[in-house]
Amino acid sequence: MQKCKVQGAFICEKTKGMHPTMLKDHMFEFYFDQMNELVFLAEVKNQHLYYKKMNKAAAKLVRYQGEAGMRLESVLPERIYHVLYPYYMKAMETKKPVTYNDINTFSDEAEEFETTLTPIFDDTDNSTHLLVMSKNIQKLKKELAQSMKQCKSLFMNHENAICMMDLSGKIVQANPACEQMFGCDTQDIINSSYMQLLEELKIDARAFPLHHILYDQSYSKEIQAWHKEKGKIYLYVTNVPIIVENEWIGIYLIAQDVTKEKAAEIKLENTVKDLANMKYALDESAIVSILDPYGTIMYVNDMFCTIFGYEQEELIGQSYELFDVSYDPRALESIGQGKVWRGQVKSITKEGVIVWSHKTIVPLTDIHHRISSYVLIQTDITAQKKLENQLKFKAFHDSLTGVPNRMMLQKQVQAAIEQKERFGLLFLDCDNFKEVNDQFGHDIGDAFLIQYAHRLTSCIRACDEVYRLGGDEFVILLRQIERREEIQQIMERIHGELQKEWSIESCIFTATSTIGAAYYPENGESFQELLKQADQALYEGKRQGKNNVNFYKKNQSAVDSIDKESIV
Repeated sequence: MQKCKVQGAFICEKTKGMHPTMLKDHMFEFYFDQMNELVFLAEVKNQHLYYKKMNKAAAKLVRYQGEAGMRLESVLPERIYHVLYPYYMKAMETKKPVTYNDINTFSDEAEEFETTLTPIFDDTDNSTHLLVMSKNIQKLKKELAQSMKQCKSLFMNHENAICMMDLSGKIVQANPACEQMFGCDTQDIINSSYMQLLEELKIDARAFPLHHILYDQSYSKEIQAWHKEKGKIYLYVTNVPIIVENEWIGIYLIAQDVTKEKAAEIKLENTVKDLANMKYALDESAIVSILDPYGTIMYVNDMFCTIFGYEQEELIGQSYELFDVSYDPRALESIGQGKVWRGQVKSITKEGVIVWSHKTIVPLTDIHHRISSYVLIQTDITAQKKLENQLKFKAFHDSLTGVPNRMMLQKQVQAAIEQKERFGLLFLDCDNFKEVNDQFGHDIGDAFLIQYAHRLTSCIRACDEVYRLGGDEFVILLRQIERREEIQQIMERIHGELQKEWSIESCIFTATSTIGAAYYPENGESFQELLKQADQALYEGKRQGKNNVNFYKKNQSAVDSIDKESIV
């Protein structure tokens, strides 16, 4: 592995095939002078590069005021020119774009840039110009850090109570909303167990048993609790698993206070004849609407108009289908029988914004026991739904690389088996990855794994998927496989792609990888069996000298092996 520090940086898009007549100065200015990226155009003459044009962003950074037509070494500082020249030559000789990362020393902040050099040809396929474009990627890292801060802010500032619990039932973290919602000091909650919290809130443990929380991926229920000052309250509680590196390490408990909604629901069910007296209380606590038996809007309260962005006059007489996005036939079946229906629904505002709500539909009957109207009570849970979706995404995706994790892999494989689909599993890791961490540190190691995952993803088809099991172990699910040769072709493509150089913080890497392959249904009929066989093939490949690919066979001593030389 070779270290190098590159100065001056450019990022680009492919422009191969651009005709030289398009390269007039006024066209260059028209297309590139307004771009934030740095754009530099050089002319190729006798293996030398001559400064032709740079856009305003590049000129400002380089601080160059010379005339066009000078050789590039006269434009750039000598040290920078000698560092960049090999990349320029490679692009012209291979006639393919060349991309690399470096530190831009023209900038006072020495920010990291990504650069692509694109050769431009004439009608005889000779390189006539070199287009260089560069983009600042330092902002991407800052955005990642900002995203982490936003997640923390979402946890700490969310209006719903959120507790983090380990698998033993101990509460290890709680946000400030817990104190207000539960009437308990936050530190007392953190130092307690799940069962102690239930006892403190006088919640029947049978209503929300611990084994449901631990063994159901998502479990939601409305429960009754006791607040020291407010008395009886109602909570809508949802649990979401916490999964790190494919290991289930804990549970998020998310509680929403639905006491007002519950009170409104109970009052409506018990006091149909006194609906007018309940109107004020409902309007202050929930989104309320009343429909006739055919779904036509008869009444909406002020909160309804505020949430959905309409005036009352626009809504009266309209069909309620105007708002419904998530149609649930069970709701119609239930209310058609005169029963109360409750559930989460998705609606749309006048501006096209999606709103999630917890909805209760109460059928009202006349003196002949015929349904005369429906009262709809809704509580906005859009923020909670957003949090749930974020946590569920994290549960099934690797936090470092962003690719799906082992749980998602098992789910997809089992689905493919149930559909009798022929598929292949590639089990692979990076040879000698430990040396990367030992020599360059874990930050470089993490960046290496991210690019490693991206390289794998670039080698597969749209129907395939890359999964990270942990460490440097990855699995690729190859769908719609009819012949084993298709798997071999993809593995060879992966080997070729991984051995191309890439740069991480001025460190140049090439990677080798050992791959084990298993084929369904020939090599197994379950997820565990197929993964085991692919793993065995992988380690047989490492035993044979690494950097090869192996197809699993029952007799591992006779396993197919394609060594590095055969794929090159």
